[in-house]
Amino acid sequence: MQGINSKEHRILLTAFHKFEHLSTVYKNKIEEAEDARTRKAMEELDALYDKFRLLYTELEKCTKAYEIKKKSTRSLLNRSVRKLIPIAQNNKDLPR
Repeated sequence: MQGINSKEHRILLTAFHKFEHLSTVYKNKIEEAEDARTRKAMEELDALYDKFRLLYTELEKCTKAYEIKKKSTRSLLNRSVRKLIPIAQNNKDLPR
C-alpha cells in the first residue's frame, strides 16, 4: 500500500500559507476565480489528508489487534494439535 507523504503535505501547506499571505498583500493581482479554485483545491486536499490520517490510524489499530489475535490463535491451535497427535498416532484410521 502506498501512503501519503506527510512531509510533502506539509510543504504544500507551507506553499499555501505563502499564497494566502501574498494574495492578502497583493490584492486583486490574480483573478477571483483562480483564487477561489486554489483555495478550494487546498481545502479538498487538506480534507483528504485528514481522512487518510484517520483511516491510517484505524488501520494501525486493526493491524495490532490482528497480530495479537493471530498469536493467541496460533498458540491455541498448536496446543490442540499437540494433544491430538498422540490420539491420531494410536488410531491408524486417522491421517498423520
